[in-house]
This record gives sequence, C-alpha cells and structure tokens, in this order.
Amino acid sequence: MNDFLQILKSIEFSFFDIIDFLILLFIVYQFLKLFRGTRAPYMFLSVLIIVFLAVISEILKLSSMNLLINAFKTVGLVALIILFQPEIRRLLASIGQSRILRALTKGPKVPIDEIIEACYRISERGYGALIVIQNRMSLQDYLEEGIEIDAKLSSYLIESIFYPENPLHDGAIVIKEDRILSASVKLPRSSKLPDPLLGTRHEAAVGITEISDAISIVVSEERQTVRLAFKGELSPPIEKEELKGTIEAILNGRI
Repeated sequence: MNDFLQILKSIEFSFFDIIDFLILLFIVYQFLKLFRGTRAPYMFLSVLIIVFLAVISEILKLSSMNLLINAFKTVGLVALIILFQPEIRRLLASIGQSRILRALTKGPKVPIDEIIEACYRISERGYGALIVIQNRMSLQDYLEEGIEIDAKLSSYLIESIFYPENPLHDGAIVIKEDRILSASVKLPRSSKLPDPLLGTRHEAAVGITEISDAISIVVSEERQTVRLAFKGELSPPIEKEELKGTIEAILNGRI
C-alpha cells in the first residue's frame, strides 16, 4: 500500500494533461447523454471499470490480473464493436448531423412541394404514409428489403403507393432528390416516442432519423395528422407552410 501511495505522489500533471482529461470527460458526458435510456451507458461503464482495473493492476504489478485483462483485450475490441454497433452508427450519424458539417456540404435538391401536396391529400383521405427523404447520408442498406421503384417523384405516384389496396402501402418509401428509390421499406423502430399511443409508423419515422441524417414525414391514419421527424425528434402535428420551411432549413443546413 505504501508503494502504491508513493507512486501516486510521484505522478505529475501538466496543464495539458488537465485539458486532455477535461476533453475526455466532456466526450464521455456527451456519449452518455446521447445514449441515455439505452443499454450503452451501462456497457460503457463496464468498459471503464475494466480499464480502471487494468491501470491498477499495472501499477501494483498484479500478474494474474494482467494476464486476465490481456486475454480480454485480445477479443474485447472486436466484441465491443459488435455489441455497440447500433450505438456507434447513431454516434456517427449525430456527428454527421452537425449543423456546421451540413453547412459545408451541399444538400440534395428535392421537389418538396410535390411531397407536401401528397402528404396532405393522403391525410384528408384518411390513409397512412411514411416518407423518408435521403439527406447527405446514403440509406442504401435499408433499401434491400424494400421493393425497387426508381421512378420520377410525383405527388400522385406517392399517393397511389399509399392507397390502402396497394400491396406496397405497408412500409416506407425512400426518396433521393427527385426520385422514389424504393417502397415498402422496413425501417428500424425507435423505443423513445413521447406518446406511447403513436403507432409503428411513427416509431419507424423516428428510428431512421436516430441513425442517419434522413428526414421522415409520417401521416397518421387514425388521427389524420402530419408530423416530421429529424435527429430522433418527432414534431407535433404540423401545417403545410411550416413543414415546407422546416424541410428546406434542414436540407440547407440551417437546422
């Protein structure tokens, strides 16, 4: 124990060491804040405990503990990447959604008016719909289970896809610029909706925006409302002009 105290006393911290520690602390805080309510903070805490034990065992020269930790390090990194895969994708998506980074890149040109007209006609008819607009990040990984459309976007085509008798109406359509890439696309669902009475369409609308910079527009079949989802947040029911302004601001990097 005396040796351990002597080692601690001999450690000197420079100004840059303190800055380094504060930056690390800030990153950890943002990580825990971003994934609050998920399994990630608990798993991350376990990793920190293992790192702490590794430091202590190295200082105290605990050979058995070092052997165990070295064995863990052999497969630990790969295991962590696999376990944290959803969280890592969400973290990278949140970095890509930074307003500064989006302002430095050109957003896609999307015929917003056509999409909005379709949404509100669908709402008036009492249908449901889920429309995902690809932003700067590709959504190719999620198109494989959908039905390829690759057609020029029009409000009437969108409306016809979500007609209840159409076999493609269940799921989302994904739009890239002025084309509908796929229909009946299955999306990851969020578990953090503010209103538990909202259905699976709303969960999927929020879910895809948690792991990408996409914009989702969801039309409620039961409530006949239109909402927008972005960066994991679902708006309250929204009117035409506000919806258009919000989409334009997101695509132009102002939000």
